[in-house]
Amino acid sequence: MNVPALTGSNRDPAHIGGYPPTLPVEIALRVAPLREICEAYGIDKDQWAALRKDPVFQRDLAAAIDHVKKEGASVKLKAQLQCDELLKTSWTMIHDSSGGIPPSVRADLIKHTFRVAGLIEPPSGTSNNAPTMNIQINL
Repeated sequence: MNVPALTGSNRDPAHIGGYPPTLPVEIALRVAPLREICEAYGIDKDQWAALRKDPVFQRDLAAAIDHVKKEGASVKLKAQLQCDELLKTSWTMIHDSSGGIPPSVRADLIKHTFRVAGLIEPPSGTSNNAPTMNIQINL
């Protein structure tokens, strides 16, 4: 598997893990024979033998199979697969030092990443669960 080292200043979290996040889903969807899927990801026989014994991979594969059984190959599932891959593009654009990506685009990508990760609370007044307070002073 071609997973880059996660050291130094270029530690892209999209590459964390022992396998691509789309691998279990592609196996569950049976988009191709297993051998072809592994070849496409650069996984050889020894790597596959180790990977299929990995409890995290087994859990992810079981979850993907269950999801496909319940939802099928839905548009939502396909969009989720694209999102995983688009994180890599987003990371590259955010960390572009050549000046080819406008600062406003980089800023929007950073804000979007924080929002998707749940690290930014929605602006007050947008949630129906927010308590309302009224103060009235009569003179």
